Amino acid sequence: MAGEKLGRHIDFSSPRGYYLDYSHMAASEPECDERGVPVVRVKDGRASSPPLAARAALGNLELYFESGNPARRERFSCLASWLIESMEVVPGSFGGWSMPDVPRRLRGELPEGWFSASAHAECVAVLVRAISLLHMEGAAEAARRALGAFHTGVEDGGFLREIGEAGSDSGVESLAFIEEYPVPCAPRMVLGSHVKAVWTLFDYLDIDDDPGVRALFNRCVSGLAFSLERFDLGYWTTASLDGRRIRPASSERHRKHVLMMETLYRMTGEAAFGEAAERWRGYAVEPRNRARARLERARAALANVRTPPAPEPE
Repeated sequence: MAGEKLGRHIDFSSPRGYYLDYSHMAASEPECDERGVPVVRVKDGRASSPPLAARAALGNLELYFESGNPARRERFSCLASWLIESMEVVPGSFGGWSMPDVPRRLRGELPEGWFSASAHAECVAVLVRAISLLHMEGAAEAARRALGAFHTGVEDGGFLREIGEAGSDSGVESLAFIEEYPVPCAPRMVLGSHVKAVWTLFDYLDIDDDPGVRALFNRCVSGLAFSLERFDLGYWTTASLDGRRIRPASSERHRKHVLMMETLYRMTGEAAFGEAAERWRGYAVEPRNRARARLERARAALANVRTPPAPEPE
């Protein structure tokens, strides 16, 4: 995540470049298997990695828009095709891409073959662009199936956590949050994962103006605007609200939160996001805020030696 910045080819009128610049993921891709799919090391050897594949695809697309090199377009197309072919379908429910391993701190809470909301969102972002830019066969059906995970409650293995009465039109009762880790009894509310899901819902509406998707998008936006102050520590941001000791985000993640708020403000016009971006950017320029964030992160780490918090997803 080092050096992460906004994509240079964002188009809010139609999906084009991704909102975060993953060109570094394409310029030096990780180890790949014989199909050209990025892999990670697991206890039994190597396993294909959907999140790395999605980011490599989005990074190659960024470089294609930058240079016009057809090899970059072809690489994006190949990885998008792999995502379509490798999608797993939960019987009677949604489709998705299981993670190759369970984070050490969450073993015992998440099953093998679990689904990650942030990885899911970026995989769908690839499919939406494959539809919009390449008219790729099978991408529309795969994207539709995958989007079902955002409509499915965490109690049923999906990502949607309802806080309050589901379906209300305004106020705290309407808060819908997309959870990174689909664990019913352990809300964690990772800010970055929710934002990526909102971006993907927004993109999907360009290819299919589904009323259910639009309603969920609106509820996720209004719910985040309502609860945004909970991620604000008054001097820094926190990455999640997991019910344990709240700790400041890393410097890189704090910077990423600023970028995300900037993008959401441009996407929705919601004043709360623009105000948060400006305020959070101001936090980062104060040396005493940076020092306090480092100190509080160290204190939180010591306090959580016995019960460490869930890892912060990239």
